[in-house]
Amino acid sequence: MDRVFADTHIVLDWLGRREPFYGYARNLFLKAERKEIVVLLSTMTFVTVEYLLSREIGAEETRKALSGIRSIAGVCHSGAAEIDLALLSHFRDFEDAFQYFTAKNNQAAVFITRNIKDFKHADMPVLTAEEYLKLG
Repeated sequence: MDRVFADTHIVLDWLGRREPFYGYARNLFLKAERKEIVVLLSTMTFVTVEYLLSREIGAEETRKALSGIRSIAGVCHSGAAEIDLALLSHFRDFEDAFQYFTAKNNQAAVFITRNIKDFKHADMPVLTAEEYLKLG
C-alpha cells in the first residue's frame, strides 16, 4: 500500500472545495478512507489549514473537517532534524523544504503537491493529485 504525503494545498483544495483541484484532492482522500493508500500529513498542515480555513468556513466547521481528516490520515513526526535539513537544502521555499523532509523522514513513497516546480531537488516522486490518481 502506497504511503503518500499530501502537502497543505491538497488539504485546502479538498476542504475549501477549490476548483479545479477539488475533485482530485477529494478522490485522493477517498482512497485513504477505503484503505487503498495511506495519506500522511504534517502537523504543520493541520495548524495552517485550521488558521486559513476557519476564516472561510468558520472555526467549528473547520475543526469538524480536520477531525474527519485525522480519522483517515496519518500524522508525521517532525522536529529539529527536518528544520535543519530544510535550512541547509537547495529549496527556495522553507515551508516546501520542511514538508518534503518531513515526508521523506516518515517513509513516504510519493509527495503530492500542486507546486511540482518547487521540488526540483527531490529524490522521491513528486506528483499532483491528478497525476497520482491516473497511475491507478
